[in-house]
Amino acid sequence: MTGLPLIPTAPRHPRRRRPVAAPAAPPAAAAPPVPQPDLFAATTARPHALTYLDVAALGLAVVPARTLRPDDGPDGYLYHITTAAGLDTLRARGTVLFSPRAPLVLTERPGVLPWLANMMEVMESDYEAGHRADSPVVFRVKRFVIDRLLEHDPDRTREYGVSFFLLTGLARQDPM
Repeated sequence: MTGLPLIPTAPRHPRRRRPVAAPAAPPAAAAPPVPQPDLFAATTARPHALTYLDVAALGLAVVPARTLRPDDGPDGYLYHITTAAGLDTLRARGTVLFSPRAPLVLTERPGVLPWLANMMEVMESDYEAGHRADSPVVFRVKRFVIDRLLEHDPDRTREYGVSFFLLTGLARQDPM
């Protein structure tokens, strides 16, 4: 045998070349950069926020919890519950601190007992474990002094069924 038999092969086609893309057009003249506004020169539209109020101006007074009854109606005060240590700090400092990010929660007189009952339920486990947490203290402030600085707290209002407010320090703008 002189060699291997020839096997016919398929005809070869020349490789197809991809069409060459037209050269890209030169970029259009770039628009001049927009100058960045000076943030310090612009006036802010944010209203001024208070961050503290004087204890004497608020008419802060401690309210004995045993004098509160479930059938009490709203009066001219708003109430807050804190611990004895928290109240001592307020008195020593002479101011009540708050901000829009950490507002002071206040309620009308009918909301004090449900709030206090919930707080005592949470603190009950501390008493059982032998940890004596500070006893809760109720204090009140004059509502007319801070009325324009209050926002409604819909979450707590819905939870307790009584109006709750947040003392944020931002003055409300009443429509004229």
